[in-house]
Amino acid sequence: MYFKTILACNIKMQRLFFLLFLLCIPSLLTARDFQIRDISIQAEITPDATIHYVEDRQYRFEGEYHHVFYTLPLKGFDSVKNIRVRQDGRALVNDNSEQTGTFKVERNQHELRITWFVETRDTTEHTFTIQYDLEDALVIGPEVTEWFWIFMSDRLARTPEKFKARISVPHRMDEADWHVWLRETPDHVRKRIEGRVLYLEGEDFKRSDQTMARILFPTRVLSEAVITDHRFGLERVMEEESAWVEARERERQLHLLGVGLFAVLAPVSVLLFIWFYRRYGRRFEPEALSGQMRFSPPTDHPPALIRKLMLGPLSNEPDKLALGITIFDLSRRGYFRIVEKKGEKKFLSTETPEYHLEKTGKKQDQSLRDWELSLLEKVNNRVDEGATRMDKVLEWSNKSTRKWWKEWRKLFRRELKQQNWFDPLAEKALYFHLFAQLPLLIGMVGITILTGKIGSAGILLVAVMMMLSLALPKRTQEGVNMHTNWTAYRKALRKGPNKSFDQKDMGRHFVYAISLGLTKKQLERRLADVTEDSPLFLWIVPAYGTHGTADIASGLSTLASSGTSSFSGISGAGGASAGSAGGGSGGGAG
Repeated sequence: MYFKTILACNIKMQRLFFLLFLLCIPSLLTARDFQIRDISIQAEITPDATIHYVEDRQYRFEGEYHHVFYTLPLKGFDSVKNIRVRQDGRALVNDNSEQTGTFKVERNQHELRITWFVETRDTTEHTFTIQYDLEDALVIGPEVTEWFWIFMSDRLARTPEKFKARISVPHRMDEADWHVWLRETPDHVRKRIEGRVLYLEGEDFKRSDQTMARILFPTRVLSEAVITDHRFGLERVMEEESAWVEARERERQLHLLGVGLFAVLAPVSVLLFIWFYRRYGRRFEPEALSGQMRFSPPTDHPPALIRKLMLGPLSNEPDKLALGITIFDLSRRGYFRIVEKKGEKKFLSTETPEYHLEKTGKKQDQSLRDWELSLLEKVNNRVDEGATRMDKVLEWSNKSTRKWWKEWRKLFRRELKQQNWFDPLAEKALYFHLFAQLPLLIGMVGITILTGKIGSAGILLVAVMMMLSLALPKRTQEGVNMHTNWTAYRKALRKGPNKSFDQKDMGRHFVYAISLGLTKKQLERRLADVTEDSPLFLWIVPAYGTHGTADIASGLSTLASSGTSSFSGISGAGGASAGSAGGGSGGGAG
């Protein structure tokens, strides 16, 4: 029996692997890639200064491809003519039909694009020849002529394995007559001169490599050319190249300086945060850990204050939502009744209820906090003025209301501070840490100017350390203990059985559930057993015609969400040029 079970499992595993193999077949069949094996350039400079440019690109395809393209930036020459393309020596037709064996030429503001259409399958190799004539690509001076060109650029979709360029002039001249500077070109690119021909050769290129050459030769070899710059000369070019080399050396030294600064500032930034966190941000552990649910409020603190305790030290500023929660709590304590009334039914929309406040005439209790008393008096005055709807009871466009709101926030903030729930030193440490990191951020900006990418990484690092400042504010030991107890109560409100709660005290549970962030669905579940004779309805009067537990629960949860949403906002007042390289062709396949 044991061996039969193993055999059955093996068969199932084999079937599973076979199915996975079948699923992978389409991706295996469609896998494709290409390489540019070799780039070979022949540039013939004619007596009238036209350049016959021929470039061979050897591609190796794996899979199915339908077109290949060649791009040429429109800089460093005046015009390009006589464009031709060959595939393995066979001329392609320029007819824009996008059929296999044809090519098309497109041009935008920045580049020329030549696209030819092919059909490849499996593994194949093809040599494509791109040929054209460049006009006004040379700077012709009285004594010397310059061709500054990017023969192989970093804009290629694939870096070639080998590169070779042959540049020839019309008449023979001595090797000493050539002057060639290779800019931003790898050291392994070799230059070789044989009479009137200059060779550039290299292999093993990296993705960002390119070959850029500034080439000077005597103007006398261009028997039919016209001088284009009478001030252009060898001495000027040699001064420019010497300055360029010095500038590159300065850049190299500054780059090394930037790397060194990064190596110092980056660890300092990290260590700075670690020190601040260990000194000010380490959390207290609750003195009594318990995973048990709690089915009664741990203390008699007002719900608006408890909401701030639960949100944490980063949300300790009073907001308008505290007003709505406090109005609910004042109503529970007998100062108001909340009456549900039918709202206006709008065209093509469901009828939404309205909730109004009614005064009960209860005298002010000495236990009321200053901020509770202030809100009670403000709402009483508004109700006397006829503003009874909960979403209209406070008129925020009124200047006196906005002034009252500022004073109310001060009163609320004062009592919240007196609770000693949040560590004031840790809150100050947040700002001190930000100020301490700021010079490092400025330093990383300077490193970015010197080094580029490394400095950018440094800016990101310091920015992350500055964001981690938000981890410094914390609760005090007393705040942690309070938070643990209230978390157990919130857990019970969300998940505990209704029978475990005192139904006579459901009004109090209801207000705390709102302040503790229970969802509408969770509130409906908690109120599922509330009946019409519950003490809850001494201060909440449902709309006439509400029947059944489900209707009551839905109505009360709607009241909780819509009643507090009225207070959820935050208040506030209303051709070629000397020394400039052309060329830099790109390309790829698709």
